[in-house]
Amino acid sequence: MHQSLFIVEVQRAIFCEVYRTHRPTLAVLARTCRVFNSAALDVLWANLGSFARLIMCLPQDLWTVNPSNKKLVFLRPMVINDWEIFFKYSTRVRSVDGIGLHCIRGCSTLGDDAIFALSNPPTFGPLIPYLRMLDWDQPSTRYASLLRLLLTPSLVSLTLSTMGCALRSPEASIMTSIGTSCPSLRILRITSPTPFSNFLDDKGAKVLSTAILYLHSLRTLACHALDEAAVVHLARLPSLSDLSIELPSGFQLDKVLPHLAAPAFGTISSLTLNAVTLSTLTSFLEGMQFRPDEVTFTARDAPTVDALRLFFTALVNACDSEHLVSVSLSVHGDVRPASPSQQVTISTLQSLLALPNINWFTLDVPCTIGLDDTGITTLAKHWPKLFGISINAAAGWNTSSRITHLGLITLLKFCSELEDIAISVDFSSVDVEASELQDSRPGGGVTSDTCCTANFVTSRISHPASIAAFLSDICPRLHCARASWSQNEYMIVADGDEADMYRERWDEVGALLPAFTAVRRQCLRWSSEQETEEADAVPI
Repeated sequence: MHQSLFIVEVQRAIFCEVYRTHRPTLAVLARTCRVFNSAALDVLWANLGSFARLIMCLPQDLWTVNPSNKKLVFLRPMVINDWEIFFKYSTRVRSVDGIGLHCIRGCSTLGDDAIFALSNPPTFGPLIPYLRMLDWDQPSTRYASLLRLLLTPSLVSLTLSTMGCALRSPEASIMTSIGTSCPSLRILRITSPTPFSNFLDDKGAKVLSTAILYLHSLRTLACHALDEAAVVHLARLPSLSDLSIELPSGFQLDKVLPHLAAPAFGTISSLTLNAVTLSTLTSFLEGMQFRPDEVTFTARDAPTVDALRLFFTALVNACDSEHLVSVSLSVHGDVRPASPSQQVTISTLQSLLALPNINWFTLDVPCTIGLDDTGITTLAKHWPKLFGISINAAAGWNTSSRITHLGLITLLKFCSELEDIAISVDFSSVDVEASELQDSRPGGGVTSDTCCTANFVTSRISHPASIAAFLSDICPRLHCARASWSQNEYMIVADGDEADMYRERWDEVGALLPAFTAVRRQCLRWSSEQETEEADAVPI
């Protein structure tokens, strides 16, 4: 064997390639070749799908799964030999993706005796000494002692997924030692589908906020309900680039605003802010000067159109116009249909036209949308790099759209990179019997080779075949066209039957579209081939 193959780094590089292409081969190599055993095991165990796999390596006479309650229990105390086996593998682990009890047949939870035994190793060190990335899906008091022993000094990334359950103060107490246990932590994510205000109680929020104060190397943070001191601390971090937080109800902006001036948040490239009211977000932005690439904002209470206008003005003034490429604003909460007087028009969005490099724009608010062909054309001309636009895809437009098929064509014409659209369109001029379209081409030959998905929100149509024919002409690569009549209860027009009718018609458009676009693409290929043949036939 060549001498270079005895170098551990060379072995690991080779085994990483084998691991990606054929993992069983590497497992066989680890079992049969003494020279390669250690390096092969390092690669096999580096990225652990679940913590439970370490338990599965322990002797079979140590544990069993109770079939009646699906609980893994220990049959005897752990001895030194058991721990030697455990650490033989755990010292090789660099990342863990959850506790993963599903990989043990018939198991859904760990027994208290198993948790106690694993939480009391014979040494005072962590269970996985060189762990760098941990994704934990059991942040409850029951598993707290186990999680504490996984918070190692080498940890750089920690994700806690609460699986829809609120993280109350007992569970949040797990975080108290994170600053001292994980001084090198760069990524911290605490995720939950639970609504903002239900995610943490007051004591839990205080515990989490205090823990954040001890983390100085953060680059990515996603969590909820931080207090004023924690936000001020984050504003000063030198490497923080990705931030997603909520400003809870009762958040005292006056304690934070003096600390938001530049260079606060100077390294942020992606910012996500949630708050109860849009005015809170506006006030927060008014004190800032930073250079993000993308921003996402969510409010719980429905704003007025004037509040929207003030918010967009504050956003443009706070951000570097050349850097900002993605803007998203939505309202998530128990909102009601907007008054017709609360109408979003191009004047509402006027300040955003100062952002020339926008490539993605999302707006979803409980307001009537009053954009017309002129308004959508103005947006298209100012945002030529746009490849995604979504306006009230969930909230609905609450009125018949004033954007016609001509406005849609103009949008596609000026935004040559547009891939994804979600707007309501008045198709009445092309929504006719198919026979009336035989000798006409409403698109006028304008085509978009990039647009592939479209949501026409609350667009009303009567002739699905004609709409599919029109869309396949202007967007020959479009593979998904739909509407969102059923996505929000306030989209329903006169009654549920009418909404169902429009939904069924759009389903028919979606079913017809693949065949129509396939024919269009074939025609384009034939036309291109014919032009090439004619060019070749011209005598020189």
